[in-house]
Amino acid sequence: MDELKREVLAAYHILDTHGQNAGIAGHLTARAPGAQDFWCHGYGQGFEEVRAADLHNADMTLRVLSGPGRVNPSLVIHAALYRVRPDIGCVIHTHSPSAVMLTATGCELLPLFQSALMFHEDCALHAEYEGIIDTAETGALLAAALGPRRALLLANHGTLVVGRNVREAVHCAIMLDEACRIQLGAMAAACGRPLHQVDATTASDAKRFLLSDQVLALRWHHYLRHTIAVRPWLAEELAKL
Repeated sequence: MDELKREVLAAYHILDTHGQNAGIAGHLTARAPGAQDFWCHGYGQGFEEVRAADLHNADMTLRVLSGPGRVNPSLVIHAALYRVRPDIGCVIHTHSPSAVMLTATGCELLPLFQSALMFHEDCALHAEYEGIIDTAETGALLAAALGPRRALLLANHGTLVVGRNVREAVHCAIMLDEACRIQLGAMAAACGRPLHQVDATTASDAKRFLLSDQVLALRWHHYLRHTIAVRPWLAEELAKL
Protein backbone atom coordinates (compact mmCIF):
# COMPACT_ATOMS: atom_id res chain seq x y z
CA MET A 1 0.00 0.00 0.00
CA ASP A 2 2.86 2.40 0.75
CA GLU A 3 4.19 1.89 -2.78
CA LEU A 4 0.76 2.71 -4.21
CA LYS A 5 0.63 5.92 -2.18
CA ARG A 6 4.14 6.88 -3.32
CA GLU A 7 3.15 6.39 -6.95
CA VAL A 8 -0.02 8.45 -6.46
CA LEU A 9 1.95 11.32 -4.96
CA ALA A 10 4.61 11.13 -7.66
CA ALA A 11 1.91 11.00 -10.34
CA TYR A 12 0.47 14.38 -9.40
CA HIS A 13 3.84 16.05 -9.82
CA ILE A 14 4.79 14.13 -12.96
CA LEU A 15 1.54 15.22 -14.59
CA ASP A 16 2.02 18.81 -13.45
CA THR A 17 5.55 19.04 -14.85
CA HIS A 18 4.17 17.80 -18.17
CA GLY A 19 1.49 20.49 -18.34
CA GLN A 20 -1.27 18.14 -17.22
CA ASN A 21 -2.65 20.26 -14.41
CA ALA A 22 -6.17 21.66 -14.49
CA GLY A 23 -5.89 23.88 -11.43
CA ILE A 24 -8.30 22.56 -8.83
CA ALA A 25 -10.36 20.77 -11.49
CA GLY A 26 -7.98 17.91 -12.31
CA HIS A 27 -8.19 14.64 -10.46
CA LEU A 28 -6.37 11.34 -10.18
CA THR A 29 -7.25 8.30 -8.09
CA ALA A 30 -5.70 4.87 -7.72
CA ARG A 31 -6.64 1.68 -5.95
CA ALA A 32 -5.10 -1.67 -5.12
CA PRO A 33 -6.38 -4.55 -7.33
CA GLY A 34 -10.00 -5.29 -6.49
CA ALA A 35 -10.16 -2.76 -3.64
CA GLN A 36 -13.36 -0.89 -2.85
CA ASP A 37 -11.51 2.25 -1.80
CA PHE A 38 -9.00 4.53 -3.50
CA TRP A 39 -6.32 7.15 -2.86
CA CYS A 40 -6.58 10.74 -4.06
CA HIS A 41 -5.75 14.34 -3.10
CA GLY A 42 -7.90 16.83 -1.23
CA TYR A 43 -10.69 18.90 -2.70
CA GLY A 44 -9.51 22.30 -3.89
CA GLN A 45 -5.86 21.34 -4.38
CA GLY A 46 -3.88 21.62 -7.59
CA PHE A 47 -1.55 18.77 -8.51
CA GLU A 48 1.51 20.90 -7.76
CA GLU A 49 0.37 21.46 -4.17
CA VAL A 50 -0.03 17.83 -3.09
CA ARG A 51 2.25 16.58 -0.33
CA ALA A 52 2.38 13.25 1.49
CA ALA A 53 0.12 14.52 4.28
CA ASP A 54 -2.55 15.57 1.75
CA LEU A 55 -3.37 12.08 0.49
CA HIS A 56 -6.90 10.90 1.20
CA ASN A 57 -8.39 7.43 1.24
CA ALA A 58 -12.08 7.26 0.28
CA ASP A 59 -14.64 4.56 -0.47
CA MET A 60 -16.87 4.29 -3.52
CA THR A 61 -19.47 6.59 -1.97
CA LEU A 62 -16.69 9.25 -1.57
CA ARG A 63 -16.77 8.86 2.20
CA VAL A 64 -13.33 9.83 3.48
CA LEU A 65 -11.70 6.99 5.41
CA SER A 66 -8.47 8.86 6.14
CA GLY A 67 -7.13 12.29 5.25
CA PRO A 68 -7.50 15.89 6.41
CA GLY A 69 -10.61 17.01 4.52
CA ARG A 70 -13.07 16.46 1.68
CA VAL A 71 -12.52 14.88 -1.74
CA ASN A 72 -13.68 16.23 -5.09
CA PRO A 73 -17.37 15.44 -5.75
CA SER A 74 -16.47 14.77 -9.39
CA LEU A 75 -14.78 11.58 -8.21
CA VAL A 76 -18.18 9.98 -8.77
CA ILE A 77 -16.74 9.35 -12.26
CA HIS A 78 -13.90 7.33 -10.78
CA ALA A 79 -16.19 5.39 -8.45
CA ALA A 80 -18.49 4.52 -11.36
CA LEU A 81 -15.54 3.28 -13.42
CA TYR A 82 -14.09 1.20 -10.61
CA ARG A 83 -17.48 -0.45 -10.05
CA VAL A 84 -17.85 -1.66 -13.64
CA ARG A 85 -14.20 -2.15 -14.63
CA PRO A 86 -12.29 -4.51 -12.29
CA ASP A 87 -9.27 -4.13 -14.59
CA ILE A 88 -8.86 -0.43 -13.73
CA GLY A 89 -6.31 0.56 -11.10
CA CYS A 90 -6.02 4.29 -11.85
CA VAL A 91 -8.25 7.01 -13.30
CA ILE A 92 -7.06 10.45 -14.47
CA HIS A 93 -9.03 13.47 -15.64
CA THR A 94 -7.46 16.74 -16.80
CA HIS A 95 -8.44 19.67 -18.97
CA SER A 96 -5.76 19.14 -21.61
CA PRO A 97 -5.91 22.26 -23.85
CA SER A 98 -4.83 20.22 -26.88
CA ALA A 99 -7.64 17.72 -26.30
CA VAL A 100 -10.19 20.50 -25.85
CA MET A 101 -9.06 22.12 -29.13
CA LEU A 102 -9.14 18.82 -31.01
CA THR A 103 -12.62 17.89 -29.76
CA ALA A 104 -13.88 21.34 -30.75
CA THR A 105 -13.16 20.36 -34.36
CA GLY A 106 -15.36 17.28 -34.01
CA CYS A 107 -12.47 15.02 -35.04
CA GLU A 108 -11.53 11.79 -33.33
CA LEU A 109 -7.96 10.85 -32.45
CA LEU A 110 -6.06 9.46 -35.43
CA PRO A 111 -3.04 7.07 -35.43
CA LEU A 112 -0.42 9.64 -36.43
CA PHE A 113 2.14 9.45 -33.63
CA GLN A 114 4.21 6.33 -32.91
CA SER A 115 4.45 6.84 -29.16
CA ALA A 116 0.68 7.22 -28.84
CA LEU A 117 -0.33 4.07 -30.69
CA MET A 118 -1.47 2.53 -27.39
CA PHE A 119 -4.74 4.32 -28.22
CA HIS A 120 -5.30 2.28 -31.39
CA GLU A 121 -8.99 1.30 -31.25
CA ASP A 122 -8.90 2.35 -27.60
CA CYS A 123 -9.97 6.01 -27.56
CA ALA A 124 -13.47 7.40 -28.15
CA LEU A 125 -14.89 10.89 -28.60
CA HIS A 126 -17.71 11.82 -26.22
CA ALA A 127 -19.15 14.56 -28.39
CA GLU A 128 -21.81 16.01 -26.08
CA TYR A 129 -20.77 18.43 -23.35
CA GLU A 130 -23.01 17.70 -20.37
CA GLY A 131 -21.89 20.32 -17.89
CA ILE A 132 -20.46 19.74 -14.42
CA ILE A 133 -20.19 16.07 -13.49
CA ASP A 134 -20.82 15.62 -9.79
CA THR A 135 -23.65 13.10 -9.43
CA ALA A 136 -23.68 9.31 -9.53
CA GLU A 137 -25.91 9.46 -12.62
CA THR A 138 -23.48 11.59 -14.63
CA GLY A 139 -20.59 9.43 -13.46
CA ALA A 140 -22.38 6.32 -14.74
CA LEU A 141 -23.02 8.01 -18.10
CA LEU A 142 -19.30 8.66 -18.59
CA ALA A 143 -18.44 5.13 -17.52
CA ALA A 144 -20.84 3.85 -20.19
CA ALA A 145 -19.31 6.18 -22.79
CA LEU A 146 -15.80 4.93 -22.00
CA GLY A 147 -16.88 1.29 -22.13
CA PRO A 148 -13.90 -1.10 -22.36
CA ARG A 149 -11.51 1.55 -23.70
CA ARG A 150 -8.58 3.26 -22.02
CA ALA A 151 -9.35 6.87 -23.02
CA LEU A 152 -12.23 9.22 -23.67
CA LEU A 153 -11.96 12.63 -25.30
CA LEU A 154 -14.56 14.86 -23.66
CA ALA A 155 -15.81 17.51 -26.08
CA ASN A 156 -15.28 21.07 -24.79
CA HIS A 157 -13.93 19.62 -21.56
CA GLY A 158 -10.74 17.51 -21.55
CA THR A 159 -9.71 13.88 -21.21
CA LEU A 160 -10.53 10.81 -19.15
CA VAL A 161 -7.82 8.13 -19.06
CA VAL A 162 -7.68 4.81 -17.22
CA GLY A 163 -4.95 2.24 -16.70
CA ARG A 164 -4.22 -1.06 -15.01
CA ASN A 165 -2.03 0.89 -12.62
CA VAL A 166 -0.69 4.38 -11.95
CA ARG A 167 2.29 4.04 -14.27
CA GLU A 168 0.18 3.05 -17.26
CA ALA A 169 -2.47 5.73 -16.69
CA VAL A 170 0.08 8.53 -16.21
CA HIS A 171 1.98 7.64 -19.36
CA CYS A 172 -1.25 7.39 -21.35
CA ALA A 173 -2.46 10.78 -20.08
CA ILE A 174 0.79 12.45 -21.13
CA MET A 175 0.83 10.73 -24.53
CA LEU A 176 -2.84 11.51 -25.21
CA ASP A 177 -2.21 15.22 -24.71
CA GLU A 178 0.84 15.05 -27.00
CA ALA A 179 -1.04 13.04 -29.63
CA CYS A 180 -3.82 15.65 -29.70
CA ARG A 181 -1.25 18.43 -30.08
CA ILE A 182 0.51 16.63 -32.94
CA GLN A 183 -2.78 15.97 -34.72
CA LEU A 184 -3.80 19.62 -34.47
CA GLY A 185 -0.46 20.66 -35.99
CA ALA A 186 -0.74 18.10 -38.76
CA MET A 187 -4.29 19.19 -39.58
CA ALA A 188 -3.21 22.81 -39.78
CA ALA A 189 -0.21 22.02 -41.98
CA ALA A 190 -2.23 19.75 -44.29
CA CYS A 191 -4.74 22.51 -45.15
CA GLY A 192 -7.46 19.97 -45.81
CA ARG A 193 -5.28 17.32 -47.46
CA PRO A 194 -5.55 13.73 -46.12
CA LEU A 195 -3.21 12.90 -43.24
CA HIS A 196 -0.86 9.93 -43.46
CA GLN A 197 -1.95 7.43 -40.80
CA VAL A 198 -0.27 4.34 -39.36
CA ASP A 199 -1.91 1.17 -40.68
CA ALA A 200 -3.91 -1.04 -38.30
CA THR A 201 -1.49 -3.99 -38.22
CA THR A 202 1.51 -1.82 -37.42
CA ALA A 203 -0.49 0.10 -34.83
CA SER A 204 -1.58 -3.12 -33.08
CA ASP A 205 1.99 -4.41 -32.91
CA ALA A 206 3.25 -1.08 -31.55
CA LYS A 207 0.44 -0.98 -28.98
CA ARG A 208 1.52 -4.31 -27.45
CA PHE A 209 5.10 -3.09 -27.17
CA LEU A 210 4.22 0.36 -25.77
CA LEU A 211 1.97 -1.08 -23.05
CA SER A 212 4.39 -3.78 -21.93
CA ASP A 213 5.40 -3.65 -18.27
CA GLN A 214 9.06 -3.24 -19.21
CA VAL A 215 8.46 -0.17 -21.39
CA LEU A 216 6.06 1.36 -18.88
CA ALA A 217 8.63 0.91 -16.10
CA LEU A 218 11.31 2.64 -18.18
CA ARG A 219 8.94 5.50 -18.97
CA TRP A 220 7.88 5.86 -15.33
CA HIS A 221 11.40 6.03 -13.97
CA HIS A 222 12.35 8.60 -16.60
CA TYR A 223 9.36 10.74 -15.66
CA LEU A 224 10.21 10.40 -11.98
CA ARG A 225 13.89 11.32 -12.44
CA HIS A 226 12.90 14.40 -14.43
CA THR A 227 10.34 15.48 -11.85
CA ILE A 228 12.65 15.04 -8.86
CA ALA A 229 15.37 16.95 -10.74
CA VAL A 230 13.10 20.02 -10.93
CA ARG A 231 11.45 19.40 -7.52
CA PRO A 232 14.18 17.93 -5.27
CA TRP A 233 11.94 18.16 -2.19
CA LEU A 234 9.63 15.53 -3.74
CA ALA A 235 12.12 12.76 -2.85
CA GLU A 236 11.72 13.67 0.82
CA GLU A 237 7.95 13.67 0.56
CA LEU A 238 7.95 10.25 -1.10
CA ALA A 239 10.18 8.91 1.68
CA LYS A 240 7.50 9.84 4.24
CA LEU A 241 5.09 7.26 2.81
